[in-house]
Amino acid sequence: MAISTGQQNTLQIIATLTSCLSILGSLTIIHSLHRSSALRLPTTLDRLVLTMSVLDVFASFFFSLGELPYTVSAGFCTFQGIGVQVFALSTVLFNSCMAHNLYTWIVKKKDLQSLSSNLRYYLLFSVGLPVLLSIILGANSMFGFASLWCWISAYPTGAGLARFFCFYFFVVLAWIFNLLVFIRVNYSLKRRMRKAKAANLTGNQSVNMDSQNKVTWKMQQYLAVFFVVWFFGLLNRTIQDFSDEDVFWALVLHVLFVPLQGFLNAVVYGGLLETKTIRSWRMYVGWIKKKSNSHASNTYLLDDSAPTSIRPPWSQKPLSQKKPLSLFVSTYNLAEKPTSDISNLSDWLPPGHDVYAIGVQECMTLSTLRSSLSSLLGGPSAYTMFTAEIGSTNTKLGFHGMIAVTIFARKSHCDTGAFYMPTPNTTEIKKGANLVVTNAPNKGAVGVPFVMYDASLCFFTGHFAANSKGRNRLQARLDDSRDTLSKAVVTSDDINFDVHLTCHYTFVFGDLNFRCVSSPENVMGLVSEACGETRDGGYGERKGWRGEAYKNLDPGGENKELDDKAMEKWKAVSKLVMSHNEIFTNFEEPGHGIPTFPPSFRRKMGRDGDCGDYTDKKVILGAYTTNVKESKAAADPQKTNSPQPPAPTSSNINTSVNMKLKLGERIPSYTDRILYHALPDKSNDIQPKAYELCDACTSSDHRPVSACFEIYVDESIKRGNAGADASGYNSMEEGGLRYMGTKCNFLLRASKIVLTSSELAQGESDNLNPDSDVASLASEVVIVFPLPTEDPLVEERKVHALASALDGVDQSHSDSSNLNYSSRDGKFRTSIKRSDLWKNDKRVSFKQSSTEEGVEIISECRPELGVHALLKVNDIRGECVGQVVVGFGDYLDRITAGKQVTINCTLEMTLGGKKVGELNAVFNVVEVHRLESLGGLNANVV
Repeated sequence: MAISTGQQNTLQIIATLTSCLSILGSLTIIHSLHRSSALRLPTTLDRLVLTMSVLDVFASFFFSLGELPYTVSAGFCTFQGIGVQVFALSTVLFNSCMAHNLYTWIVKKKDLQSLSSNLRYYLLFSVGLPVLLSIILGANSMFGFASLWCWISAYPTGAGLARFFCFYFFVVLAWIFNLLVFIRVNYSLKRRMRKAKAANLTGNQSVNMDSQNKVTWKMQQYLAVFFVVWFFGLLNRTIQDFSDEDVFWALVLHVLFVPLQGFLNAVVYGGLLETKTIRSWRMYVGWIKKKSNSHASNTYLLDDSAPTSIRPPWSQKPLSQKKPLSLFVSTYNLAEKPTSDISNLSDWLPPGHDVYAIGVQECMTLSTLRSSLSSLLGGPSAYTMFTAEIGSTNTKLGFHGMIAVTIFARKSHCDTGAFYMPTPNTTEIKKGANLVVTNAPNKGAVGVPFVMYDASLCFFTGHFAANSKGRNRLQARLDDSRDTLSKAVVTSDDINFDVHLTCHYTFVFGDLNFRCVSSPENVMGLVSEACGETRDGGYGERKGWRGEAYKNLDPGGENKELDDKAMEKWKAVSKLVMSHNEIFTNFEEPGHGIPTFPPSFRRKMGRDGDCGDYTDKKVILGAYTTNVKESKAAADPQKTNSPQPPAPTSSNINTSVNMKLKLGERIPSYTDRILYHALPDKSNDIQPKAYELCDACTSSDHRPVSACFEIYVDESIKRGNAGADASGYNSMEEGGLRYMGTKCNFLLRASKIVLTSSELAQGESDNLNPDSDVASLASEVVIVFPLPTEDPLVEERKVHALASALDGVDQSHSDSSNLNYSSRDGKFRTSIKRSDLWKNDKRVSFKQSSTEEGVEIISECRPELGVHALLKVNDIRGECVGQVVVGFGDYLDRITAGKQVTINCTLEMTLGGKKVGELNAVFNVVEVHRLESLGGLNANVV
C-alpha cells in the first residue's frame, strides 16, 4: 500500500517530536546526575542510568533525522543506518545488562558498589556487538532506505532475515531475559519479606509491604515499557517483510513508540517525573498535593513506639555469668589414603566436646570418613552434622581428593535453638589451575558459618599451594590466604568486607603449606632439644609423654604450662617458620601462641615415621623424608651412581630456598596449622586451651593437628528456629531487670579520620604503592553499622534499598521531610532523611570524613547480638585501600543509659588479612529516639 505525501510528512513530524522528547528527557536525567554528584558520591545505579541516557541521546538523534539523510546522499544515508543499528541495538542490550546488574545485586546478593567494575564489560558487550554486526552489514552493502529512516534496506536479497537476526532477534532474547530476571528478583524479594514478617522484628510491616509493592509495580513498568517500545517496531517490520507493503497505522505506531524509548527510559529508570523540577511544576499546577506531616510520621522503619523510660540500661554479662562451650578443631591431610587406613580414630577425636570442626585435605573417601566420625561421637542422636567441601577424587584429572570441613554440633543445642545455621553467600574459594572462567578446586578453601547462642563463628579449612618441581611457591600461598579472607562471604548479602571482620570468631585451619627456612638438621636439632625440655619439665621423663600431651585436648583439659627453658626452645623453632607479617594480621594460634609440638609434615608413613620420644635428633631425622632424590635413588639401585646435578647458578636459581628444592632437600615443616581471630570486645570470651599433634594416626605423611577452645556465650539468647522466632532471635526477661531483644537506635559518627601507611614489600600489593602514603590514595570512606550477623533488619534492608533506588536519580522528593531524633536527655539532636532509614551503610568523601562532620549513620541495633561497625577506605577507582572493625560492646551500659560515648582509637587497617596501615579516628556513639516517642521534648528541631 503506497503512502501519500501527507502521510509521509505526518510520520516525519511524529518521528522528530518523539525523538526530541527523548533527547530532552535523557538530557534532563544527565543534568540531574551531574547536579547530584556535587552533593553525594555517584552510585553504581547512577552510572548505569547515565550510560543508558547517553546511549538514548545518540539513538534518538539518529531517529530524529528521519528521511533527511536519504534525500541528501547515499553516504549520509549509510551513516544514519549505521547509527540506528549501533545505538538502537545498544540500548536494547544495555537494558538487559541493567537487568543482569539487578539480578546480581538482589538474587546473587553481591555488594552494589563492587558491581561498578562490571560497567566496562556491559559497555563492551552492548556497543561492541552492534558495531561488529554493523561492520558485517556494511561490508555486504545492506544499509539503505528502510521507510521512516535509513537502516537495513528492504531491497537486497535476504533483507528480512538480516533485519531479524541482526536486530530483532536480540530484542526477543532481551524480552525473555528481562522477564526471567524480574520474576526471579520478585521471588527473592518476597522470600526476604516472608522471613522479615515471620520475625516481626521491625513492628512496622506496612512499610515493608509498601516497599515490596513499589518494587513490584516498578518492575512491571520496566517490562511493559521495554515490550511496548519494540513490539510495534517488530510488528511493522514483520508486515513489511511478509507483504512487501507499508501499512500506515503500523508505521504510525512504529514511529510513535521506538523513538520515544529515550523519554520512557528516563521516566522509568531515571525517575524523570519524580525529579525536583518536574515535581515542583506538577505541584504548582495542582496535579499532586504535598504530603502531610502526619502521614510522614507514620512511615518509618525504626520502631520507637515503646516508652523509653521503662527499659533499663543494657550491659553485657560478665564472664562468670556466661556458659562455656567446648570447641574441638582439627585438621588432617590424608594423602589420598582411605579411611580404613586410619586405625586410631578414637585417639584422634576425644569425646565430649560441644562442637567439633574437622578439616581434611586429600580425602578420597569423604562420606565413609564422616560416617565413621559420626558413629564415634554417638551418631545422629548425639550430634547433628553440617558439611561443605570442594575438590574431586578423579586423580586422572590432577585432583588429589576432597578439601572438606565437617561440623558436629550437639543435637540438644540444635533442637533448643542455640545452634543456628545461616545461608552464606560464598564459602568456596577455588585456587587450583586456571580454567579461564574459574579455577580448579584441587587447591583452595571451603567454609561453614553458624551462630551458637549469641556468638557468630565461621570455619575455613584450606589446602594452599605447595612447592612444586623445585619451586618455592610462597607467593601463591600468600595469595591463597588473602583470597580466602577477601573472597569468602558467610553472610547472606555480600558487603565487600573481609570475612574475618564480619564474624565474632573466625577459624582458618588446614594444610596451609607454609614451610620452615633452614636445614633439616637444624630444624630437627632444635625440635629434639625443645621436646627434651618439655618432657623433662612437665612429664617426668616418661617415654609416652607425647600421648599424654594429646590428652590435654579432652573436655576440661588445660593448656599445660611450659617452663621458661622449654618456651625458649620452642620460640627458637618458631623463628624458622616462614613469617613475614604478610597475612593473618590479628590472627592467633591457640595453646602458647606458637606450635609447641614437632613438625606435622614430611613424616614417613606407618612405623617408619616413629620418632620415639622426640628427644633423639638422629631418630627424628630418620622418621622424616628430608631428601626426595635420595629416597628415589634408594628405591632404584640402578640410579645410585647417577651423576650429581650441576651446581646451581644465579641464572636459574634465585634464592637459597629454591636451590635446596632443586637439589631435592625437603625440610620438615609446620604446614598444618590452626589460626583464629576474634573481633574487638570479643577476645575475652574465647579462651584457647591445648594445641597438639596427634601421633596415633600414621597412615599419611602428615599428622593431625588439633586444638580445643572454650567460648563463653550468653545462653539466654537463642537464634535458632526452635525456641525463637523464625529469624533466629529470642526475647526474654530476667528478673524484671534485663530485657533481651530490646531494640536500640544508635547514632554512630566516625570523624577526624587519619590514615598512615605501613611498610610494604615492593610489588606485594595491587592497590598500594610502597612509596605512597595511604592518605594520598584515599577517595571515599564507607561505614557499615551494624554487622549483618548482628543486624535485626538484615532481610528487609535490600528491599527498601531497591525501592529507594527505583525512585530514580533525583530522590530529593523522598527527603522532603526529615525525621528528627534526640538523645534521651535532649542534649544531642539530629535529623535523618526518610530514604536513609533502611541503610546500614554510608559513603562519603574521604575529605569529609577527616572533618568534625565525618560519617554519620543511624541504625537499629540489638545490643545482645553485638554492636560492631566496619569501616573501609577506597581509592579513586573504587578499589579498597584498607578496612577495619571497631566494637562498642564495652560501652553498651553507658550508651543505653543515654550517655554519648566518645572513643579515640588507633586501629590496624588490613586488606585480605595483611596490615597495610593504621587508622586514627574518633567514634561517637549515642542512643537516639524519635522525638514523638520522647514526648517531653520539643519536636521542631532541624
